[in-house]
Formats: sequence, C-alpha cells, structure tokens
Amino acid sequence: MKKNHIPLFFAALAALSACEKETQSLDWYKAHDAERMETIRECKANPDKLGKTQNCVNAKRANRELLNGQTR
Repeated sequence: MKKNHIPLFFAALAALSACEKETQSLDWYKAHDAERMETIRECKANPDKLGKTQNCVNAKRANRELLNGQTR
C-alpha cells in the first residue's frame, strides 16, 4: 500500500523553518557581545551553509567595527 508522504514533507519543512534564527541588526550585534561571538563561531563552523546569511554578515561586520573603534 502506497502512503501519501506530502503531509510528512510539509511537517518536516515547518520544523526546519522554526529552527532558523531571527535576523539581528548590526547595532544589535554590537550591543550583544556573547551572541555576536557565538554567531561568528557558528558561521566559521559551517561557512557553506551560514557564511553569507545576514546574521553572519552583521555579526562579522559588528566585530570588525568594534575592533577598529568604529561606532554608528
């Protein structure tokens, strides 16, 4: 008997979408040191999947600006 796997597919897709992090701004990452460093670690650990996400871009840029003494 062939079962319809479409509902299972959509349930799995919904579960994966719920795991995505909320996108944080450059200023947010400047104000949240621990979260900025954790995001950068995650980005370095999985550059193919996360490297170009907005959170990685914002966290890395915030870190660079803070190290260079730049503020907005």
